[in-house]
Amino acid sequence: MKNFIIKLTFLACVIIFYFFVGEVMIRIFYSHLNNYNMEMWRSAAELKCPMPFPELPFCYFPNKKGCYYGVNIRTNSLGFRDYEYSIEKPKNKKRIIFLGDSHTFGWGVAFDDIFPKRLERLLNREKNNYEVINMGLGNSNSVMQLKLFKWKGLQFKPDMVIVMYFINDTEPTPRRHLLPEHLVVRHSYFWAFLFDRFSKFSAHFIKTFRREIYYNNIYSQKNSRWLTSNERALTELINLCKKNNIKILIVNIPELYNFKNYPFKYATEYIKDLAKRQNIPFLDLLPSFSSHSPESLWVSLEDPHLNAKGHAIAAKAIYKKLLYEDIADKSS
Repeated sequence: MKNFIIKLTFLACVIIFYFFVGEVMIRIFYSHLNNYNMEMWRSAAELKCPMPFPELPFCYFPNKKGCYYGVNIRTNSLGFRDYEYSIEKPKNKKRIIFLGDSHTFGWGVAFDDIFPKRLERLLNREKNNYEVINMGLGNSNSVMQLKLFKWKGLQFKPDMVIVMYFINDTEPTPRRHLLPEHLVVRHSYFWAFLFDRFSKFSAHFIKTFRREIYYNNIYSQKNSRWLTSNERALTELINLCKKNNIKILIVNIPELYNFKNYPFKYATEYIKDLAKRQNIPFLDLLPSFSSHSPESLWVSLEDPHLNAKGHAIAAKAIYKKLLYEDIADKSS
């Protein structure tokens, strides 16, 4: 037993030593090694603040800035990727709040190019009477977006809320990490490097995973509890807006891999049907994207987030929808 303990202690010391050496080396050469996975990890580690709410396990730190995946990102005093807006709404202004995930946040895209800011400029071409507030939160679902809106959005007294729905918004709310995970997973560059390499290595051998299978399972009756939770959150958000005389629009962002033979029409029908039953306007962005190749709208070949071109198309489609539905002033 004594020899076993000695060997085990020696092994632990060796592992800790090599982990320390790896950590130092990765930090030194990070600029040559970073990629989409590692930059997503780094942004989450540095920008996201753990929260005590079960419905909102994290949000963004206020007044943070950094360069991630080649793009400068800055948050305001409330943790939004946006300008500073006064809580009290100016008398001559109308306010629109965007809720959504990393597409809405604008991952990989310069601030002026994200669709909330593009829409703001379109609405203010003739009259400067709109403020469009971006509350996009990466890796969030509908439950988290509802909590964030109730916590920080309602105080702005918006005239409209635009929900940017994505197919994975039905996924369960992630749990808060435990302390040991914070110490290693949240702060270790070497851990992020190993995880990235393991993910890419295993992808060559794990052939059973397909996006079609994954999302089909999410939207099947087998996981109806996820759909129920999602629908409950969206319904509460819609009722909250109606109660406060806030207009609401749901916009569907399609999955960005196959536009011609889109395999996830059932997810679109799900959110479209919910909007119809609640008697609120709905916009599907797939027709606006379908004339373009999916890759031409990606941030990079390894990152299928909407790039600046995709954001421009989305902003234009939303603008036209607002005018067509007479949701926004035609004089704006």
